[in-house]
Amino acid sequence: LHPCHAASGRARGEPLAFQTKKLRRRRSVQVSCVQLYFTDLGAVSRPLSIDGFATNIASGALDIAERAGLIDGMPFILMDDGSYDLDLNRFLRACPTMGARSPNTWRSYARDILVWARFLSERRGGKTVWQADRHDVLAFHRARRLSDAPYRISASSWNRSVAALEKLYRWAVEEEIITTSPFGYGFALRRAAGMRAMVAVTTNRARERAVRRHDTRYIDLGRYLLFRDVGLRGRLPDGFEDPAWRGRNGERNALFAELLVTTGLRLTEAGSLLLTELPHPAEPGSRSVPFDLPGPIAKGGRPRRIRIPRRVLRMIADYVDFERTISASRSEPAVSDPLWLMPEDRKARDAAGKRVRLDRLTPRERRCVLVGAPGSAQHAVLWLTEGGQPVPSATWEAVFRRACARCRRFGIEIDVTPHTLRHTFAVNMLSMLIREQIGVVFDPQDRHGAAYRRILGDPLQKLQHLLGHASVTSTHIYLDSLAEAQELVDAAADRWADDTAGDAA
Repeated sequence: LHPCHAASGRARGEPLAFQTKKLRRRRSVQVSCVQLYFTDLGAVSRPLSIDGFATNIASGALDIAERAGLIDGMPFILMDDGSYDLDLNRFLRACPTMGARSPNTWRSYARDILVWARFLSERRGGKTVWQADRHDVLAFHRARRLSDAPYRISASSWNRSVAALEKLYRWAVEEEIITTSPFGYGFALRRAAGMRAMVAVTTNRARERAVRRHDTRYIDLGRYLLFRDVGLRGRLPDGFEDPAWRGRNGERNALFAELLVTTGLRLTEAGSLLLTELPHPAEPGSRSVPFDLPGPIAKGGRPRRIRIPRRVLRMIADYVDFERTISASRSEPAVSDPLWLMPEDRKARDAAGKRVRLDRLTPRERRCVLVGAPGSAQHAVLWLTEGGQPVPSATWEAVFRRACARCRRFGIEIDVTPHTLRHTFAVNMLSMLIREQIGVVFDPQDRHGAAYRRILGDPLQKLQHLLGHASVTSTHIYLDSLAEAQELVDAAADRWADDTAGDAA
């Protein structure tokens, strides 16, 4: 039973210091074929083609796969001889019980372990991950951090891979697969949170110090509006229509970007919203509306409350009424085990009639939710392709890359990803929160900010110097630590919603 589909084990742009070109020049070293795959439980219900004949997998195979502990989307690794290391892949399956609940985290761990396994196989005499020692760790560090510039990874990337491998080896010691970890450990003094006392903590000596922990890239509002209108909508820099523009779905793409930049949603979160989940824009109240983001589509499974501008909700309603309706009518959804939406009680039901709450569905399960009657059904996911199918995350990333390339053709040097818009929201929201806090106490006509400077003394810069951050953008990560009253947060969200409106259509 192979309920999986092969995927390239090497991620796009993944730097391998033990690069294939050098190995080929040496000729005496054979390139490893250790590969990464991802479990696809949906393949169990699809017929297989064997010698040109379609063969159905035996009934009950899905139950067997689930009893074996297989998880949809879970990565697994096959060694260079095609063998399946039971212990190594058992670790990957155990990740959800060790605090790694996000599929993105599973994939990240698997890719870091894959690089390590390839290195050991290619450069350390065919060793397995269970035979590695401290000398192998030193050699791995030389290859990854001290090699030529084009193949050298950053200290942050190195520490991330060390964290994944450390988790693997700690688990292996606990499971008595190995007796000792290949990493060396020492002790360091750290100040306990909220206390003056210093405590001794165990540290991995392979980790590098003075690493910038957060890479916060964001753009200002003016450049965002250029990216949205020129890159996504296909307009000219002067705001007029471009007669040579041949792009499709420009308004849908611009609306998706608008949702990201006004709410701070992650790509997967915004892309997994269902048609009936969003609040109605006609409800009376403030300029933005609260929305409870379900935990299964949020990072780490942590639900949270966000605010969505009413103008964005109205634009989404227009998209649903026109562009989305046309897309949904172009093809019948091809879903093997659909869940049928029941809008009246915000639940879905499967073929057996069993009901499940929408806020318990994962992003992958949401792509199987259908709305309407059989024969005229459509996907319930908000964002659809021209063919009426849910828009994959990779498609959104490609849309943003093409938009940046179009901006550069007009001399607008810009590099925007969906996550850049999340950082843009966070940085601007912090500014709004501070302004709202000051506005509660001081005269709003104080145009020069004298009260702000007297009382707060530019808190971010002071905190930046105290923490030793090279850039103030690193200090913006403390946005979550602001213990502000809810009314201040609401007011800041409303002001940001107004500012981002710009000349939106």
